[in-house]
Amino acid sequence: MENLLVRLLPKQRYGITLRYAATSLIVAITALLRYSLDGPLENFPLLLFVPAVFLCALLFDRGSGFFATILSAAVSAYFFIEPYFSFAIGIQNFFALSLFVIIGFTMSLVTEVLRKTIRRLNESEKTKALLLEELAHRTKNDLAIISSAITLQSSASRDPAVREALSAANARVLVVAQAQERLRGDQNGGLVGLSGYVGALCQGLGDLLRDVRPIAVRVNCVPISVPSSVAVHVGLIVNELVTNSLKYAYPTERGGVIRVDIVSDGTNLMVTVVDDGIGCPKDVDPGLGSKLVRLLAKQLGGRVEREDANPGCCVRVTLDERHLLA
Repeated sequence: MENLLVRLLPKQRYGITLRYAATSLIVAITALLRYSLDGPLENFPLLLFVPAVFLCALLFDRGSGFFATILSAAVSAYFFIEPYFSFAIGIQNFFALSLFVIIGFTMSLVTEVLRKTIRRLNESEKTKALLLEELAHRTKNDLAIISSAITLQSSASRDPAVREALSAANARVLVVAQAQERLRGDQNGGLVGLSGYVGALCQGLGDLLRDVRPIAVRVNCVPISVPSSVAVHVGLIVNELVTNSLKYAYPTERGGVIRVDIVSDGTNLMVTVVDDGIGCPKDVDPGLGSKLVRLLAKQLGGRVEREDANPGCCVRVTLDERHLLA
């Protein structure tokens, strides 16, 4: 409703002649409409003029609302109140007209306050969006600096284990950076579209880790927008699970398909990563990635389940949607 009112409001303030001419036209159109409905509205001579007064006050200013009120009262008294074509109305009708004028003036004053409040709120929303975009831009730049430092440190190390750990850390930093990138130009108060974010993330992981193996990463995600902090949590979960499949599910030159499904049942958001590789490892101590997934799921009121996909391995993370939108 607020957005509709914002679109109705004129972009500039018109001159007094144009405002009053437009007000006269609106009242004239209302009078013609009232005349065409004279039968059903015979006992309600002023009814259609109430929205006309509101519209004039909303589109222009309270002065136009006052003018529309007086003009509507005069037109009603002359054309639609007995005796017709005369201003010699009785005391009862005079009281009704006076009450209409009081209501019209009050409505014009309230509408003026409403119109100014809507304009201020609209400007505030634009300012907030601009600040949010600037914050996302600065955060993304800071994360890019951190990522570059990690990359340099990884290149300088000769220990394969250290280099692998730094590469994994760098991937997690990039997950956060991508979420911040999604916030740029956002008009939804800091929300990230999960489908596009996860799709871009998985495409990047596939390009980085598949090497020459024919491995496809396919994403199916419901169209849902979540706060950036939640998007980072979901992105990190997907990053760990897809990375694990790319690194361990397809040894040597083996290929396959990794599917990422994110669906909602109205209560829970379910993130499922399933591959058709060599299957779930047995009796293996959970690594840092698995521990991170469980920690992230717990923070969002969720749980992690692992099962054989026959062939391959399936990991399902169920998140409580009440935690996502809190």
